[in-house]
Parts: sequence; structure tokens; C-alpha cells
Amino acid sequence: MAEFPYPVRDFACQKYPKEIWECMRDYDDVFYHSLCVYAGTVVGETGIPGLKIDFRAGLRLEVPKGKFHVRLSDGESGRVLLEEDVSETLLVSIEKYFIPWHVEVWREGELVFVHDIDLDGQEIYVAVLSPSLGDMLAYLPSVVEFERMHHAHVTLRVSEPYEDVVHLCYPSFPLAQKMPDEAYAAFYIGNGSGDPHQTPVDGRRLPLERIARVILGMDGAPPAPPASIGERLRKAPRLIAEPYVCISIQASSVLKSWLWPGGWDIVVAALKEAGYRVVCIDRDREQSAYGITVRCPEGAEDDTGEKPLTERAQLLAHAAFCVGISSGLSWLAWTVGCPVVMIAGFTLPWNEFPEAYRVWNPRVCSGCSQEVEHDFISAPCPRHGRKSPRFAECQRSISPQHVLRIIERMRSERQR
Repeated sequence: MAEFPYPVRDFACQKYPKEIWECMRDYDDVFYHSLCVYAGTVVGETGIPGLKIDFRAGLRLEVPKGKFHVRLSDGESGRVLLEEDVSETLLVSIEKYFIPWHVEVWREGELVFVHDIDLDGQEIYVAVLSPSLGDMLAYLPSVVEFERMHHAHVTLRVSEPYEDVVHLCYPSFPLAQKMPDEAYAAFYIGNGSGDPHQTPVDGRRLPLERIARVILGMDGAPPAPPASIGERLRKAPRLIAEPYVCISIQASSVLKSWLWPGGWDIVVAALKEAGYRVVCIDRDREQSAYGITVRCPEGAEDDTGEKPLTERAQLLAHAAFCVGISSGLSWLAWTVGCPVVMIAGFTLPWNEFPEAYRVWNPRVCSGCSQEVEHDFISAPCPRHGRKSPRFAECQRSISPQHVLRIIERMRSERQR
């Protein structure tokens, strides 16, 4: 565990509303103070004895005893973020995302140190904070572009259960749970819902793929996963010889599932009539909550179970297509180049990857998970509540006919 020679003083780069500030202080107490410790001692030498700098947990500037004056600015806009006399203090920015830092330090009135953050050619640590498979897979194409753009060497941290599938899909990334000692900077990617530490824009206002770009300081539209992932996986022998479709009907909450009564049975029957084997690849055969049960359709082949995600990736890579919901397995299908028909109403269509063939009913209440006024995770159906006849209508009002129509459009366009 890191020990710092001076007291740590957090500073914010902007003024936050009182309620946001109080929330951030709570996050500090439970996570971000320990994050500074996790990042280790400040490693960047400046040529000034005792004065050190790095960007491993936001900006960290270690100032020794003396008559030092510090000015920290946004190097693009010129806006001064902090300016004051400092001595025997470790300054740590509350904001952990990319800021184009311009650092100036005076000693006894003389300018002795100037530094602009420069990621080019550096050792960078990128830690995916989200425990969600879909979130992680959404971020990684932008991390690939980030590494290439800066000619950097990126070491990646993901949740340990996902390391094998990340290594399969992105073998060039070294994976490590511990930050490399030589890391110049570190970035922590999560959805940032209501937490300005992570991202300057609430993640609910952004497409999932774009969150990583905002945190990493990148412009432009998010890229699709490298086509080479699917091409490489499809060189391996097929696990199923006949044409088949994968279905994924479950997610982290039953309210993310497609809830039209008997809808999956109708779709499965139609797919089998079209000549496909239909394989259900969820982890669990059945999921229940809020008086709702979602289970593997009787007409589908039951391949549910706690199987390696690497095996799921291989199966999806060879599938004709995947019919799923807004869940990690749909993002895995996208990663390996498998066409996805996505049935979802609790998110808006711009939230997921644009290549999806989206099935969404805009004529009913939908998209509450994108609203900062509501918390879809902790409050099921936040606009209406469980006792309302409109409970989860976004997921209950998508008809099987609509799903089949989108499947036929996808098949016609892709001719698979």
C-alpha cells in the first residue's frame, strides 16, 4: 500500500451543485481515496528535488516544503483550474478523466517547472470499472484506437471473469490487475451515471460506446470492433454443422428481457420453419423477479449454463445471426461480427451499437434508463412503478410480428 510523504488534498476543476458535490464526497470516502493509494506513489520526476507529477489517479502533483506557487490550467482553453501557494502537499484532482493539463510551478517567484500532459509513446493503464460484460465490450474498440492514436503501450484491467474472452478477442492487450510501476497515466472507464469523477458528461446521456471516448479525451464517432476478431474466430472448426441462430433472452434484470407473452416461442418456431437450428446461450435457464419469469423457450435447443465466454464467442462467430436483448451476449455477438437483432425498449436505440437491427416500440413509454432524473437500476420502471398497468410496457409492447419483420429485413440485407 502506498504511503505519501505529505497530506493529500483533493481539488475540483469546477464548481458542482451542492447535491452533486455531496454525492462526490461520498464516492471519495468509499472509492476514490483508495484509488489514489492503488495508483501507488507519485512516480514522475521533474528535475526539482521533491517535486513529482503523474496522471495515475487524475493529476497528482507532489510539492515539497518550500515557497512554491502552483498554477494548473486547461491547456486547450487556458482556463485556470487551480492557482495558489502550496507546500508539503500532494494535490490530487477529483476528476479522473482526461483533461489537457498545463502545469506551472514557481519557486520563490521563479518559474522552475512547466509540463503539458503528453500521452504519446507513454505507458498507459486503462482500467474498466464496470462489472458489466456489455459495457466492457462497448469500450474496447475505442481503447484500441486510443493506443494507436498515441502510439502508446496500453495495459488493460478488466474484471477477472472476462480476462479469457478479452484475450481471445483482443490478444495484443497485456492484462493486469495491478498498475505497472512505469505507468505515466491511468484512466478508469465506467458508465459515470451521476458521478462526475469518471466523466464530464453523465453516461446516461451518451451512447455506451462513446463513454470511453469522453473519458480518454477522444473526438469522433466510436469505431466498430476490428473485423479481424470475427475473421480469426471463424477459421476455427464450427461447433454446429448446420445453419443456426443464437438467442439470448436474459440480462442482469428480468425487466431488460422481452416480455411479450409467448413471444419467444413464436419467434423460435418461425426460425426453425426457416431452416435454422435455434440455440439458447444464456447462463441461466430461468430467471424470475417482480412476479415475472423468463425461461428458455421450449422449442429452442437448451445450451444454457455456466460456460466459458470464449466458447460463447466461438458459437456466435459462426452463427447466422443472434436474436437478443440489450445484454452482454448481444455485445459479444457484435464484437465477433455476428449480426444482431436486438429487442429492447428500456434504452433508446442510440444507446447501443448502430449496427444492431433494433426492435423498439416508440409508441409506448420507453427509454427511461437514459434519463438522469430516474435510476433504472435501483427503481424498476421508475416512471410508473410495479402497481401500474403500464409497468414495463416498453418491454411488453413489442410484438412478435415486429421482431419477425426486422429479422426478415436483416436476412434480406445480409443474405445470410
